[in-house]
This record gives sequence, structure tokens and C-alpha cells, in this order.
Amino acid sequence: MSTAEGTFDIDRWDDETYLDADGIKLGHVSVAKNFRGGLSGVSTARLLTAGGPVPTSAAYVAIERFVGAVDGVEGSFVLQHSAVMAGGSGDMSVRVVPDSGTGKLAGISGTLRIDKAADGTHSYRLEYEV
Repeated sequence: MSTAEGTFDIDRWDDETYLDADGIKLGHVSVAKNFRGGLSGVSTARLLTAGGPVPTSAAYVAIERFVGAVDGVEGSFVLQHSAVMAGGSGDMSVRVVPDSGTGKLAGISGTLRIDKAADGTHSYRLEYEV
């Protein structure tokens, strides 16, 4: 298993609430990211979000397509996100969608970890095999 680490910026975050009732908000978000480090490239994602009256509890699912290079190997692949936060404590799973790799990344598999620092910087760690 290989590891690629680095940071990413969120270049676009367009969110829209499609349901706001009884203290529950459901939304969808269109996101664009720019990756640096072991992942060098860009991604686009679509998220579905859910939140309630407790601001530290929420959930989202997403599909994200990355295009660029992983440790210098070029291609693209798709990530599937699932995350739940309860009272500020979270659980997130991000996996490479099987058989979604293209170019030299055909056959890629793995998991991605995302962390957000106090200053707002996002970092990632991709553990993968090609």
C-alpha cells in the first residue's frame, strides 16, 4: 500500500437548501478543489447534506471525481464520501470507487483521510494501490 499526502484548497462551494422544515435542513453542494502534494490536480464533487437543530450534528454523502496525478502517475478516479458528526465528534469514510480509475490510474483502490486544521487548512492522506 502506497501513501500520498498533501493539502487542498476549496475553490468553489455553492450550496443550496432544498428543504427547511421542523428544524431540519437538507441541501446539496457543488464543490471544486485544487490538490497539492502527492495528489496534484483538481476535483469536482456533489454533496447531499443534512443538519438539524444541534449545530454540532450533521451528515453528508458525496461523489467526487479527481483528475490529475497520484505520485506522478496521471489519470482520474472517483471517491465516495460518507460522514456523520454527532455533538462535534465525527466519523468519515472516503473510498476510491472500484474500477473508476482511468489512464495510468486504472485499477486504483484505496481510502482517503481528510483533516481540517484550526486555521482552516485542509490536508489529506490517500492510502492506495494501483
